[in-house]
Amino acid sequence: MLVVWGVSIVLVALIYWLEFSAPALHELVAPFYFIVLAAAVFLTWRWLRARSPKDRRGGDRRRNDRRDGRNGNDVASPDRKDATSS
Repeated sequence: MLVVWGVSIVLVALIYWLEFSAPALHELVAPFYFIVLAAAVFLTWRWLRARSPKDRRGGDRRRNDRRDGRNGNDVASPDRKDATSS
């Protein structure tokens, strides 16, 4: 996130320098301030959303019926007898 805001500040400084050097470009470069700000806000929102503790998975999407009726967490334990070990 620091990189996003650091690059945004550098871009705004470059746009300001261009506008200061050539005042005739004021009308042309003014929208770029908003574009840089919108991109920084959007990338910050995505960064915060990716680190939120919310579970977006909404349940297990794996199908149990494709695993011969066994649960995915069903691991062969030492006290369980398999059909091949008799």
